[in-house]
Amino acid sequence: MTLGVLSRQWAVLVVLAGVAAGLLLVVLLEGFRVGSLLTGASVVLAAWLRALLPAERLGVLVVRSRRFDVGSLALLGLGITVLAFVVPPPS
Repeated sequence: MTLGVLSRQWAVLVVLAGVAAGLLLVVLLEGFRVGSLLTGASVVLAAWLRALLPAERLGVLVVRSRRFDVGSLALLGLGITVLAFVVPPPS
């Protein structure tokens, strides 16, 4: 990849790194709550970035209109975060 491509895709790379780290916590370390919180926070970060930054700087994070992207990402991220708190720990 060239530097120009990476500079346009930095936002999605940061979000994907956070989601991957959260999923690794869940799978490898059996840290469901912490991993789910990290995953949810990464998706909320994607919504926040989509809301604040211009489309030219977000690369593939732009899918539909700004309102639709922010709403769907925020809803998904908050849903994952709520589930992380609601699911009871294993007994």
